[in-house]
Amino acid sequence: MSSPSPEARELAQLLVRKAEGDESVLDRLLGDPDVPDDVLGFHAQQAIEKRLKAVLAFHELEYDRTHSIGYLTSLLEHHGINLPASREQIEELTPWAVAARYEDTFEEVLDRGAIRQQMSVVREWSGRLLSG
Repeated sequence: MSSPSPEARELAQLLVRKAEGDESVLDRLLGDPDVPDDVLGFHAQQAIEKRLKAVLAFHELEYDRTHSIGYLTSLLEHHGINLPASREQIEELTPWAVAARYEDTFEEVLDRGAIRQQMSVVREWSGRLLSG
């Protein structure tokens, strides 16, 4: 693959910075039992979504505006980009983007320990892909 255009590289960097903002919120609040799962799940989903979109942007691949991690991982895979081993676990975060934020009956419990691990895996994975 050829080097990304300056515009693609700039968009990827912007998305990484935005993901880092969500990760910063998680780092500060993940251990606080008073912070609701829906707040943490939202930021975890957003951070991972933005890192996936950063990789797509870096490779100059178009994607729909969506919160579906499954859609983004499928798109990456379709274009021959290997995904992290935790693909299934990160795809399970999709409902935290919308349903957990706006539905009163959302009853999922966030595995806070797993979130930290998933964030680390996706951060390392995207970092390797974006360094090229």
